[in-house]
Amino acid sequence: MDEYVSNKIQQICAWSGIAFVVICGVTFVLLPHNYPPPDPSYSAQELVDNYYLKYQSRIMLGQCLQAATGVLYMIWCSQLSVQMWRREPAPILSLLQLTGGLLTTWVVMFPSAMWVWCAEVAGTADPKTIQMVHFIAWYLFDITYMITTVEGIAVFLMVYFDKQKPALMPQWAGWLALIAALSFIPLTLVPYFKTGIFALNGYWNFHVAFGTYGLFAAVTSYYMVQDLKRVRIPAVPGIGQTIGRSQYGG
Repeated sequence: MDEYVSNKIQQICAWSGIAFVVICGVTFVLLPHNYPPPDPSYSAQELVDNYYLKYQSRIMLGQCLQAATGVLYMIWCSQLSVQMWRREPAPILSLLQLTGGLLTTWVVMFPSAMWVWCAEVAGTADPKTIQMVHFIAWYLFDITYMITTVEGIAVFLMVYFDKQKPALMPQWAGWLALIAALSFIPLTLVPYFKTGIFALNGYWNFHVAFGTYGLFAAVTSYYMVQDLKRVRIPAVPGIGQTIGRSQYGG
């Protein structure tokens, strides 16, 4: 492939991080009336009446779009791994970031499909069943945070120890990745609190954790694009080539 075309494709992939943050704000937060999420202390019937029936069409549309556009995160983290890989002697941090990002993509998309089902059957299915699926989806979305935390820590370590000039991103952006990654840890408490800062609809969940990580993704996306614009680096070797060079001193 022509190097110019390859670089343009990579820039589009890099911009998809910012696109994901913006679109997610619409499809996950605004459209399905998810700011804040429904009160976790609702009874099953209250959850159906006050949320799924009240905003039925908006929830279905927003979460369907979220399930579809969540793939932007996969595109973005794949491109980030390419740019990290170029800077590592052995691409372990790149692969950790990629694996964490791919699993995060699934977590972003799968619960949305479950919330679509809850809205679709509201008024016909047993409210207890809807409540069960509703909370399973939220727990999948929140409590599996460690895959995303590992992703953020990998980015931080790469930025912190990277000695190449120009740098992929400034050191403060690496620290932002670490802060965002660690901000998810209190989500472990989500099942234990129905009210307060650590509840599913609490301040930490929607403002600190998700807000910080959205900022990290957007900032990283911007610096990825700047990196692609200013440097021209040969194509990344495959895993086999990398291992071969390491073994034989190449």
